[in-house]
Amino acid sequence: MTEEGKYNCVVIDDEYLARKLMADYISKIPQFNLVASFDTPMAAINTISKGEIDVIFTDIEMPDMSGMDFIKNLTFPSSPLIVFVTAYPQYAVQGFEVNAVEYLLKPVSFPRFIKAVNKITTILNYRQRLKTVELPQKANSAEPLSKNEDKNFILVKSERKIVKLLYKDILFIEGALEYVIFHSTSSKYMGLFSLKKLEKELPSDQFMRIHKSYIVALDKISEINGNMVKVGGQSIPVSKTMKPVLMNYFSGEEHSL
Repeated sequence: MTEEGKYNCVVIDDEYLARKLMADYISKIPQFNLVASFDTPMAAINTISKGEIDVIFTDIEMPDMSGMDFIKNLTFPSSPLIVFVTAYPQYAVQGFEVNAVEYLLKPVSFPRFIKAVNKITTILNYRQRLKTVELPQKANSAEPLSKNEDKNFILVKSERKIVKLLYKDILFIEGALEYVIFHSTSSKYMGLFSLKKLEKELPSDQFMRIHKSYIVALDKISEINGNMVKVGGQSIPVSKTMKPVLMNYFSGEEHSL
């Protein structure tokens, strides 16, 4: 983050017009500061390696090195948020595998960009607050979950309040780097949380971790289409490992690995 309180961004795309469009969009966001734009991933390494970049907007299909390979192989001194901007929807699942927070399909409309910005700034603002507010250890970001089978809720410490979130109101839980976002029927709540811990503690007859970045409420799945499921109107990827487990669940078989 810059001294002016803006989040630093870089754009990587081999197409000049695509770089120009993203630069124009970023210039319209008061919270964002475009540090530089690059036509190849290699040209961006020096800037990113300084550890002062908050968001990387990158194309995937580029000469010499793809944006996907660049993100997979680069060791970041900090944890910038990754946003893939591409004309190829088939890379969406791979994007989730490397923990990209957003996947924008070209041509990117400004309303779709704003939707991505809302998610990005939510995560970055939460990070910033954590730096200035003394918080309990990560494990205490939610009240310890009881093994009591009658328990039907979880207490989530989100920002400076404690929310009682009923299991029946949870649509899915999304991993966002070191945080998770609870998507409920009425709102979203972000907290310091471990998906691994949630996977163990949430009732296995109600929730399933179908991907490294997602836990879903099984009764909220409305559609399974290839390697994607629809939950609450949103499409979520299913890993190759969990796809047969999920299908077995819906066929009435045991869902265990």
